Amino acid sequence: MSVSGEVLDFGRPLEGIGDGRPQGHSHIGIDVGGTKMEGVLIDDAGGVIASDRRESLQGEEALSQELTAMTTRLREESEKRGLRLSGIGIGMPGRIDPHSGDVFHAVNLSIAGLRLRSGLEHSFPGIPVAVENDVNAAALGAWTVLSGGGADAAEASNLAFVNFGTGLACGIVQSGTIFHGVSGAAGEIGHLPIEAHGFACKCGQSGCLETVASGSAVSRLWPVANGYPMPDMIRRSEEGDGHAEETLDMVVQAMSLAILTVALSFDPDRIVLGGGMMKTGEALLKRIVRNLQARESGSAFITSLHLSERLSLSPPGQAIGAIGAAAVSWQQTV
Repeated sequence: MSVSGEVLDFGRPLEGIGDGRPQGHSHIGIDVGGTKMEGVLIDDAGGVIASDRRESLQGEEALSQELTAMTTRLREESEKRGLRLSGIGIGMPGRIDPHSGDVFHAVNLSIAGLRLRSGLEHSFPGIPVAVENDVNAAALGAWTVLSGGGADAAEASNLAFVNFGTGLACGIVQSGTIFHGVSGAAGEIGHLPIEAHGFACKCGQSGCLETVASGSAVSRLWPVANGYPMPDMIRRSEEGDGHAEETLDMVVQAMSLAILTVALSFDPDRIVLGGGMMKTGEALLKRIVRNLQARESGSAFITSLHLSERLSLSPPGQAIGAIGAAAVSWQQTV
């Protein structure tokens, strides 16, 4: 477990998590992704005081065991610091039943159904457990970090977090509250069947945006023996590789279509781009902006949306998924 000796400095306490005065309590937040799990321990001052990172395991039983183990490690760290654990928040892929905390159809983790909240509450009696979709949790984490003060705060009131990770989805936060929709499917843009190439999707449809604009899709479209496919594809494209340029253009077209879908559906103040693909950073962001500008050149309406001005990368160096899961826990226990 990676543990910091001091509270990490965010410039000020995280808005919406603590009031800045240590009160002897803590919250655990765990972000479960398709390939990794990341956990944080947050105190009442709004600081991340410990963290843990592991590979995600496949299947209900293996994942449950690793979640319990990670929670135990972070709880022990809380006790070492004399803090009382007040809640556990889990950000989890798939469909989440908001009443039971059960998880369904987390296909990238080979989970059909998992009674997650009741299982953790059985393992940690007396400690409330909150379960949220992982992208929704990341959206709340991004909002929490960005709303902490300064010029970013006013621009983050209504925020969309587009997660280009193993899959593709979007989380919506409106003034600090996650928007779920009636069935909890709000923001599942990855399964809009509007991508022209018509590749088969794990959800059973064809042509879903996720089949091109996601990390798993890029790994399939541009396999590499070592390293990561997106940086390699961008490098080869810049070196004049025609196949790389063609594949990259296909991926970026789908990514910008996802962003346009979010803008036209939710019209947020800020659109934050995150997930494993966006760790490529400015090199990929520039390609996306260039594609959006090309769309603007042919449409006064699209130009009027000022999409490029609303885009930003996920806050660097922040475990926003885990921070957001802790924030969900905090909101449900105050």
